[in-house]
This record gives sequence, C-alpha cells and structure tokens, in this order.
Amino acid sequence: MIFDKRAFDSLLEQAWRHADQAATLNDPTLYREAFTAMCQAVAMLSEEAEDWREQVARATEEYTRTEGI
Repeated sequence: MIFDKRAFDSLLEQAWRHADQAATLNDPTLYREAFTAMCQAVAMLSEEAEDWREQVARATEEYTRTEGI
C-alpha cells in the first residue's frame, strides 16, 4: 500500500480546523471531530509502519537467504 500523504495532510488540517472552531465557538462536539480526524491520521501512520516492517523483514530474509525459516 502506498502512503497517501495528501489524505494524511488533509486529516491533519481537518483536525486543526475543527479544534480551532471548537475553541472559537465553544462547541465540544467539534473537539470530537478533531479527535476523530487525528485518530484516522494515526491509523494511517500505523498501517504505513507495519508495511515498512514487513518489507524490511522480507528484504532481510532475502539478503541472508533465510526465507521461510
């Protein structure tokens, strides 16, 4: 899976926007929206980290010729 930086940046911008609006409008529901956007961004990073871990493990196995052990 290719990391979608635009989607990630969009989620971060959305979180900032909701948090700013929540503070300005004193609307706690917007904090929830900001939190949700941040959780989605963190999930994207987590998926990316897992993909990299698998790729490094696979490359290491190929390099050391220990595939499938």
